[in-house]
Amino acid sequence: EGRAHPLLAGRLAAYDAPAIHTDEVEALPPGATLLAGNRLTAVQAAEIRFDGGVFWGVQYHPEIGLDEVAGALRRQADSLVEAGLARDGEDVEAYAWQVDGLHADPTRRDLAWRLGLDEQVTDERLRQTEMRNFVEALGRGRPLAVDS
Repeated sequence: EGRAHPLLAGRLAAYDAPAIHTDEVEALPPGATLLAGNRLTAVQAAEIRFDGGVFWGVQYHPEIGLDEVAGALRRQADSLVEAGLARDGEDVEAYAWQVDGLHADPTRRDLAWRLGLDEQVTDERLRQTEMRNFVEALGRGRPLAVDS
C-alpha cells in the first residue's frame, strides 16, 4: 500500500535513506498500514490511525544530512566495531571521512560509489521526500491519510 500513499509520493519502488540506529518497530498496532520495509527492518514507514488521529512515521531519517550521518558514525564507533561492521575505530573514522567528503561535494561519484549511495541519499531534495510530502499535505488542508 505504500507506493500509493501520499507520504511516499515520488519515491522509487526501492530506495535508500539514512538509518543510523538499531531501534526498531517490532509490531504495528491494529489499524496501522505498513508503507515500507526492508530485509533488516520490517517496518520502515507506516500510517497509524488512533483515536480519530492519523500519524505518518518513518523509521529512517530523511531529515538529516550526510554530515550528521558521519557524526553519528563517529559517536557510535565502539558499537559498530562490536557489531562487526568495522575492524576498529580507524575503519569507522575512514568511512566517516568519506561520508563527510560526499556531504561537502554531493557530485563526487567516486565517493558515492565507494559508499554504495545514490542520489536518493546524496540529493537533499530527494532525501527529504517524505518531509516535503507531509508539509504539502498539511498545506492542502486535507486529511493526511488515504481513505481505506
